[in-house]
Amino acid sequence: MKLNIVGAGAVGLLLASGFADAGFKVRMLTRTEEQAALLRKEGVCVERDGIRHRFQVDASADPADWNGENPAILAMKSYDLKEFLDSHAAALEKSPLLFVQNGVAHLEWAGSLQNPEIAFATVEHGAMRIDGRTVRHTGTGPLRMAANRGASFLEPLAAADSPWFPVRIEEDPEKLLFTKAMKNAVINPITAILGVPNGTIASDPGLSRLAGLVHGELSAAFPELSGSVPLEDVLDLCRRTAGNESSMLADLRNGRRTESDAILGGLIREAERRDCPVQLLAGLAEMVAFKERRGRHV
Repeated sequence: MKLNIVGAGAVGLLLASGFADAGFKVRMLTRTEEQAALLRKEGVCVERDGIRHRFQVDASADPADWNGENPAILAMKSYDLKEFLDSHAAALEKSPLLFVQNGVAHLEWAGSLQNPEIAFATVEHGAMRIDGRTVRHTGTGPLRMAANRGASFLEPLAAADSPWFPVRIEEDPEKLLFTKAMKNAVINPITAILGVPNGTIASDPGLSRLAGLVHGELSAAFPELSGSVPLEDVLDLCRRTAGNESSMLADLRNGRRTESDAILGGLIREAERRDCPVQLLAGLAEMVAFKERRGRHV
């Protein structure tokens, strides 16, 4: 099966590795021709347990090379997604689409598209991009997918399931995204503000209590999720990705724009709409925003 993957950061490279390992013919759409040339020549590489595994992929930086009939995984950052959709709607309109972004804002954006098949996914792997072709796999977790419209292409994608690259099909896309967003909202701001890897939240009693306070506030605002996202599941995710830096922390370290608005802002706004404000989370979001402004304007 042929598969397009748009975005060649840590998640895009990891997904390319997993699907190529399963025999899919992967084409990556990159931001630069330099990275595309590197991927065409050297392939994508995933480091697992100190061993490097290489997989051949095709790659291009030119959207004109898009094959609109093949399924496409959109794996870019949430703040790049809207511009991409606006700029390439015509090329995308026949493609089955799988959205792999943090947060929940893309639920609304995808609803305006005319594509006959649309699905959403979350990634619970730990992944760290090393260079333009290499990603270090720092923790195993499932790729969870849920159909929004049509999405018969999910069954073939699920065939990529393996011990190191588990793939699951879920029933409810909105619940899937809000569940992951709730986990991210607990982990990302704490790690980003304090500059610690994910595992520290689970290993440090004080940070575990702080995570519990954020989780409790979110559970009150989103009671429909409290049963499916117990605090212990969040702490277990921290343990499974113990050595990994959250995406928000990695962005701050590198002076990049964070996905705070997608990860935190969507939940904060929805909680306010429900007349159940999440004040602790809103305070953490302001702290992340301060660090982001300071880091990007030094």
